[in-house]
Amino acid sequence: MKIRLAAFDIDGTLTIDRTTAVLHLGAINSLRKLNEFEIVVVLISSAALPIVVGLKKYLGLKGPAVGETGALIYYEQGTIVSTTKYTAKQALQDTLGEFKEYVYETWQNMFRYHDYALKIKPEYRNRDREIYYMIKEYIENKYPYIKVGYSGFAIHLTPKDTGKGKALLHIMEKLGINPDETLGVGDSHMDWEFIKITKYKAAVSNADPELLEKVDIRLSKPSGEGIVELVEKILKENQ
Repeated sequence: MKIRLAAFDIDGTLTIDRTTAVLHLGAINSLRKLNEFEIVVVLISSAALPIVVGLKKYLGLKGPAVGETGALIYYEQGTIVSTTKYTAKQALQDTLGEFKEYVYETWQNMFRYHDYALKIKPEYRNRDREIYYMIKEYIENKYPYIKVGYSGFAIHLTPKDTGKGKALLHIMEKLGINPDETLGVGDSHMDWEFIKITKYKAAVSNADPELLEKVDIRLSKPSGEGIVELVEKILKENQ
């Protein structure tokens, strides 16, 4: 597995498990080791861009950061690139008006420009899929330029002309890296959008079944432990 770029989802992939935002320290140390081998580490998330950039900087990781489900890319020296000309802000307000009984907006929305997120209220989480599909049908019929996705953490309203895959392709082109030299890793079915364009496609053992069915590399350990397992293999093969 000779690679020059490795792209990682954050929540559920670099964390202790899929129920918490607490990072797995072993996984973070593993990403730092990739940097030492001059392998570009890309963090790809649906979180607001400042969250992803801050995480990258304070953890000492080099490489681009992607936020808002691919809508924004941060490069070193502070260059920020938008991959869409649309915003889902109006769709967000509409959703909050129509489905306020079931959902509320995340605090990160005040730092977003294109992709917006909603959380399902605790008392309705046992109906999360039902609520997601109601919102998806309503918004996608009313706003043809918006797509609705559900990561298990939040419902995302995202412009259709962007995505994690589009952002990663932009990064590859800008850095002059061939897709045959890349790895993508995640835990959610939504991560397939960027994983599918990489040469090596991996998922942690506790990933969504839909993702595990599609990837070539199914790690034997969950979330952050799986990342440690994978990076050890990469470093052995890149020596």
